[in-house]
This record gives sequence, C-alpha cells and structure tokens, in this order.
Amino acid sequence: MTDIKRRLIRVAQRDVHLLTAGSGSPVLLVHGSPNTSSTLRPLIEFLSKDFLVVAPDTPGNGESSPLVDELGTPADFADALAELLAELGIPQVGAYGFHSGAAFVAELGRIHPHRVSSLVCEGLPLWTQNEAKDFECGFLQSYAPSYDAAHLTRLWTRMIDQNWYFPWHLGDKGREVDFDLNDVPRLHLRAMELLSAGDAYQSPYRAALKPDGVQRLNALNVPTLVVCQSQDVLARHMRRVPRRPNIKKEQFESPRALFQTARAWFSKHAAPVAQCSFRQGTNRFVDLSGGQVFVKGDGSPDALWLHDAGESSRAAPAGRMSFDLPGHGMTDLACPEDPQDLPRVLRRVFEVLHADPEAPGMLGAGLGYQLANIFSGNQFQLQQTKCAVPDLAPRFDGGHLTSAWHFCRFRSQYRRWDERAPRGRLHSPLPTAEELHARMLDLLRAGDETLRRLLPFSIAYPT
Repeated sequence: MTDIKRRLIRVAQRDVHLLTAGSGSPVLLVHGSPNTSSTLRPLIEFLSKDFLVVAPDTPGNGESSPLVDELGTPADFADALAELLAELGIPQVGAYGFHSGAAFVAELGRIHPHRVSSLVCEGLPLWTQNEAKDFECGFLQSYAPSYDAAHLTRLWTRMIDQNWYFPWHLGDKGREVDFDLNDVPRLHLRAMELLSAGDAYQSPYRAALKPDGVQRLNALNVPTLVVCQSQDVLARHMRRVPRRPNIKKEQFESPRALFQTARAWFSKHAAPVAQCSFRQGTNRFVDLSGGQVFVKGDGSPDALWLHDAGESSRAAPAGRMSFDLPGHGMTDLACPEDPQDLPRVLRRVFEVLHADPEAPGMLGAGLGYQLANIFSGNQFQLQQTKCAVPDLAPRFDGGHLTSAWHFCRFRSQYRRWDERAPRGRLHSPLPTAEELHARMLDLLRAGDETLRRLLPFSIAYPT
C-alpha cells in the first residue's frame, strides 16, 4: 500500500488539511463538495507511483478552515489553491479536480496559468442559467446544530434523497437517479463529512453552482482534458465543453480507464520535479509505525492532558498539550483490541513527542485520568466498570446519529449515563447545541467498535 501522510499546515491564516504521497513531478488533486480529500485515496494510490501527489481538503470542507468570505467565488478558491502551492514551495503542478474541484482547478489554470502544466477535470459542472436557478430554492440547506437534534434528521433525509433524485431537493419526474442504498457505511461517511463541515459546506458549493463555467473554460489556455464517467450525474454537461485546440474530452465506463488516461496526460504535460516543504504548526501529525497521531497544542510535553473515551484532544484545557488517543479524533492509529495495551502504545507516542510519561504534570478525564495514574505509578492497570454501551453502528434510517446526540446529553448530566437517577446527577450546565454537536462528532469518529472496548473504562473518574 502507498504511504499516504496527513498534514495540517497554516496558509494565509487558515488551517489546511491535506494528504501527500509519492515523489517526482507534482500533481494536485481536488475533491468534490461537500466531501474531503479522503474520497480521492484510490486516485492518490494510483498516481503516487509516478508523481508527488498533494490532495487538500478545500476551504470549509473536512479539516480545512473556510474562507473569510462566505460568498466565495471560483476565483477565491483558485487563489486558495495557489496560496497552498506557494506555502508548500511547489512552483507548478498538474491539477485534477472532481465536480466542484474540477471548477476550482480550471479556474486555477485560468487565473494562475504559470502554476499549472495541465488539467484533468472530471465531471466539470457547466450549468445553464435555468439549472442554476433550480439550486436556489433549497439545495444549500442549513444544518446548523439544533437543540432538539432536528438538523440530524434533516441531514440524513438528504443523504437518502440524493440517491433518488438530482438535484436532491427537487424530487419530481425526470430528475430520478438510482444509486445503491444498501451501503449504509458509505451513507454514514458522507453524512459525517457534511456534519463536520457544518454550514461552511455551502461556500464551495455555491461557487461551483455559478452558470458561467463555459465562459471561464473558453478563457483557459493550458492543456486541459475534460473527462467523465458514463454514470456521472453531470455526464450531460460533456456536450457543453467548447471546441478549442487546448481542450480535449473523453468519457469512460470504468474508473481505472479514467485513471490511466489521467496518468498519461500528466506524464505528457509534466510539471518540473519538486518537493513539499512543511512548516510544523501548533497542531500537527506525528508518525508512528501503524499510523499517525494528531497532536494539539504547543504546551510542555511534560504537562500532557489525556482525553476520555469517545472524546478527543479538542476538549483539552487551554495551554495544555494533548493528542487524540488511538481510535479517536484525527489519529488513525487503531485502538488495541485489549485496552490494557493502551499504556504500551502511548509510550511510543511519548517517545516521538520527547515527553516523560512519568512527569507529575500529566492530567486527564475518565479513561485519560486512569492512564495518567498508570504512568505516574499510582495505578497498576486500567479498571473497568460494567455499563451499557450505546449501539452507534450506522443504521439505514440514521437513528445512530440521534442516539449519539442523546448519549452526549446524558453523559453531560450523570456520573453514569446508563443510570439516569437523581442521585447520579452532576448538576452541570447543559452544553450548547454547538458543543453537543462537537461531542457527538468525537463520539461517532471513535466508532462503535472502539467505544465498546473503551467506554467501560471511562465511568466515575475525576477530571
């Protein structure tokens, strides 16, 4: 398997999350909205055998900060890509984009042609004025956190409807599509991408829905290959691609044939060989065998704070360095099958951070409190308490989302979320809808399997 690394860097006062792999002539890959760079992993795997591949989360999606201007234009997103390349020290790239990403790399080639050796635009949106108007009446729905969790039902309804109709909010005859709804984990993954972005997802979508794509494409002079898979909902836009000497177009029946053609195109119009330069920021990823660990904060590594099961370093007190435990948050290091192996795994993290696990300043909450006690010598091993563990495995009706939401509510109010008696009340202020939403995302990112292993170790310990 290709060694794909995650990075978090600062670009023009924004956080940008990206995936990198390979070496050689650089290729920039830009995903569609409202997804993330992770959807491009198959293409990253394929191209990184021959190229240096860089795949960012676009502003407002995934772990990348949104643009300052919520009404961003395609030019604003192209400028953001140019700023990223400048920060990475890459003079020129071949650039691929999917759907909204195709619109953004095409605009990058139009207004920053010196940055682009060639383009591959898959499913390039070229809307008519009437089509653009169709999107104005509800396509960009708000999913701002709601105290009664209504936003979760609204979002999951969209997850279903966009497999039946395009645009999803206009469910009438002639707009039918027919995608497989049996793959519930895929529905959950797409829902999580949208929930993580929040209403920031609207800006890149709005930019890509503008009906001036043909005019902007006509002003493009770099070598451009417009491609599409036959089952793509935007396949009909291929006939709108203008005939120009620098633009070619081709339709495919399989992703692999498309990938091979893209590789040949980037080889024919290769950018100069380059390397990425990364400036380490306050929040970063560190490499371990088996995965990467996300580290938050620049406090003393000897004053670490360890979060509870089902949470993340996001909950760390101000001024404390923390990291996402295995199986949690943005750490992709798997949770060990035996929770008693956690201290051994964490000692490897401490080595990379040059932290002393026996330093007296380490603190934590719940599971993290126990781990800190083990490292300080006050506890021999993790102690568990028998408790009910909520079933948060993805469901076809989206019920796991509301289950996670209410679990976070109960957890904030009782010492034991499964014993909701008055004597167990914490009498803590109820978190805001925004805070509950963040806690729910942490819980769902940990996933059902990790929670079943670790939640019994998180009950009734001091913070």
